[in-house]
Amino acid sequence: MDIAARIAAKKQRAIQIRDRLTEIKALTEADDTYEFSVEEITEIDTLGDEMESVNKSIESLEKIESTIASRAVPATSATPRAKGPEAKKDSKNLLVKVATAKLIAHVKGLTPELVLEREYGNDDRVIAVAGLVAKTAVAPATTTAAGWAAELVEDDLQGFMTDLEPVSIYAGLRSYGMALNFGGANSITIPSRAARDVTNDVGGSWVGEGGVIPVKRITLASQTLNRYKAAVISTFTQEILEQSTPSIEGIVRQAMLDDTSIALDGGLLDTSSIIAGIRPAGLLNGVTLPDSAGDTAADIITDLKVLFAAMTSANLGARPVLIMHPNRVLGLSTVTIASGEFVFKDEVANGTLLGVPLVVSATAAEDQVIIVDASSFASANDTPSFVVSDQATLTMANADGTAPTQADDGSTGAIGTAEQVPPAGGIHTHMAATTANAGYEAVSMYQTYSQALRMILPTSWGLVRPGAVAGIKAVSW
Repeated sequence: MDIAARIAAKKQRAIQIRDRLTEIKALTEADDTYEFSVEEITEIDTLGDEMESVNKSIESLEKIESTIASRAVPATSATPRAKGPEAKKDSKNLLVKVATAKLIAHVKGLTPELVLEREYGNDDRVIAVAGLVAKTAVAPATTTAAGWAAELVEDDLQGFMTDLEPVSIYAGLRSYGMALNFGGANSITIPSRAARDVTNDVGGSWVGEGGVIPVKRITLASQTLNRYKAAVISTFTQEILEQSTPSIEGIVRQAMLDDTSIALDGGLLDTSSIIAGIRPAGLLNGVTLPDSAGDTAADIITDLKVLFAAMTSANLGARPVLIMHPNRVLGLSTVTIASGEFVFKDEVANGTLLGVPLVVSATAAEDQVIIVDASSFASANDTPSFVVSDQATLTMANADGTAPTQADDGSTGAIGTAEQVPPAGGIHTHMAATTANAGYEAVSMYQTYSQALRMILPTSWGLVRPGAVAGIKAVSW
């Protein structure tokens, strides 16, 4: 592992330690009579010592990296790089810092720039990213070349997706597939090879001396990723925001991770077809899932053969990935054979099964196991935007297809499909009571002394080649 990777790993561990200490702190803040247990006291001491060690290690590694860089001969580059203290600033979680600064600024009646200066040391990179994310004018860059702020946003979007990987199927699968960025475009077209057959074959032929070399042709196809959006709103009470600074950053970060994973995964592995203007098709659209063979070691091997055969029969499987619920991983870990040996325990502990990477998330269906050829999976994202309000009236309902629901088209009163609201649709607070929305309740942020943080993430996904998804159902491993 190189120096930069070790620094990144150490900083990630520091974030984990801070998040855990924040959780422990919240326990005593929530209850004045709360007393730490012996285990918690030991954990606090251990985490404190580890944090000190991690910070010293980061400082030493950065010093090594800085020393080496100062003695190196710079390569010719058209883009000047930041120097001095700027090179040491942590670029991780810029998006979270922007969202946190907007929340604090709104609560305390300050400007986001002032909050950034107080909370984050006036990191000019965060200020620049804040301008882009909030869709406002970007402050001039005086320490680096023009265009650097946009690059920071792209880099931090990748970092945000990396943070999502342990909890989100979409982010985990995206890390193995073709990850793209809209860059402000409305769609991305990806060329690909059409299915190989006798009319689409450019393989070499055996030709004898003086023989005529055959002329063959290749057929190309394409997959277009249209720009859709995954949007989510999280609410925070004013008391939390006022009393938890600076740990509010951890709260916002976790809320974004949790809510985004649910918003994305909810559509990724469903069977819905593409809905123009609303969402891409679910990966399981048109895919038939056979029943599992059973829960013995032999049955599990049979199930895996079915999954892999589905890939090979479609001439796919260059980069297979298995998607499953944590309970399926637990089940695999406990499967034994006649000798009492745990067949899959060691391998699944390393995140693979028969050498194939596992994407494990609680948002996966508990009784299904899905295989995807990641080499055929393409996804695209763009810079998210954040808006904070304490005046908005928020309808406390979810478009899940059951009352109370927000999936109303605004005219006929018809209820929409689960988890999707048509353009300009949904129940509005000024609507007259109808059969569909009678009794619906709108809750004001102002009345509940709360803040609402809205995140909109432009996103899309698709399969470059058909047949790149298969699975089994009724799994009981």
